[in-house]
Amino acid sequence: MQYIREMLLQNAFIDALNDTEWAFPLAECVHIGGFAIGVGSIALVDFRMLNLGLRHETTARILRYTELWTVAALVFVLFSGAALFLSQVGIYLINPIFPIKMYVLLAALIYNFTLHRKVALMEKPPPALSKVVAIVSLLLWVAVVFGGIFTGFLE
Repeated sequence: MQYIREMLLQNAFIDALNDTEWAFPLAECVHIGGFAIGVGSIALVDFRMLNLGLRHETTARILRYTELWTVAALVFVLFSGAALFLSQVGIYLINPIFPIKMYVLLAALIYNFTLHRKVALMEKPPPALSKVVAIVSLLLWVAVVFGGIFTGFLE
């Protein structure tokens, strides 16, 4: 009985995304907006680590200011991404770019909340370390964004 109820709920959810005019575009807007806020706040920290802006603030302080925005935005990204995935599971599963995007996203998340965070919170990290950590972070997040763009164009 539980299985049937879950199946009906899942189908109702998928049908709502696919059959209403506004649901899928709304999920896409939340997904893209969440990425803009999440990746943008991470980029602020990275640019500071590269000494390209916000020089009057420490990297740790910028991280503390943006951390809640980053986490909240990434939660929206993950939930809206799951909704988008569920709406067209078959298309995403045969898309050659989609699994690569998911692996890079996982790597970016792990990297951001471990090594990147640790270096950003250091009082006086070696400049070369800060630069390498920031460049890797930016490359990972740009790869995730491009993976999302190419997922939409390759079927």
